[in-house]
Amino acid sequence: MVLIRHQLFFPTELISLKRIAGLDRITFDENEGLRIGALVTHAQVEHSPIVQQHCPALAQCVHHVGNLRVRNMGTLVGDLCQADNHSDPAPLLGVLGARVRTRSLRGERLLSMAEFHVDIYETGVKEDEIVTEIVIPPPAPQACTAYLRFSGNSPIDWPILGVAGSLVAEDGQCKALKICVGSLTAVPLGFDSEAEELKGKKLTPGMIKKFARACAARIEPIDDTRGSEWYKKKVAEVYIRRTVETLAK
Repeated sequence: MVLIRHQLFFPTELISLKRIAGLDRITFDENEGLRIGALVTHAQVEHSPIVQQHCPALAQCVHHVGNLRVRNMGTLVGDLCQADNHSDPAPLLGVLGARVRTRSLRGERLLSMAEFHVDIYETGVKEDEIVTEIVIPPPAPQACTAYLRFSGNSPIDWPILGVAGSLVAEDGQCKALKICVGSLTAVPLGFDSEAEELKGKKLTPGMIKKFARACAARIEPIDDTRGSEWYKKKVAEVYIRRTVETLAK
């Protein structure tokens, strides 16, 4: 509906999913993890005891989406399917290892976030498919997750950037780190190769600063009214560093 109002999408027909049973559920099991149906609103995700218990970072993240009216009307799946690159949940779902389940007469598919995000306003969902749910696997033991965002105009504005991170540490050393940055590029950008360099090492302030600088150097931000390419790279470096520092506390 947002794309229609912005005159970017001109459908000849609209089909409501509201009468399809089961799409409004949030469930969790030890094998598959957290499952969030296509009709679940941001507000329901934010206030769900199941989400708060098993994925508190997601509950905190969706609190930043739009305003209260938007969160009461908009859905998490709808947010993803719109594929606006200024999405708060997208980078976080990436580091959480989430997958998108689609369904058609041909059967079901599970798309990773890398497969799902194709371009601005473009996803890997085929024309005869609908997204039925988001599946988030159970977190790794001792994993810490965080999402930091920066918005220059107001707290309810689209983010200039959002940085999501997940860290597993043992005896002060990094066992696994995932960082994903959203809003700067057409699709969320991960830094697996840079994070691999930190594996087995202690996350000292100098090491974190070096890591953030390496990540920012690889980003090619979209130059727009929210900031120049130079400015966005500088902000990204700061927020990547802050995210890792938050995870390492």
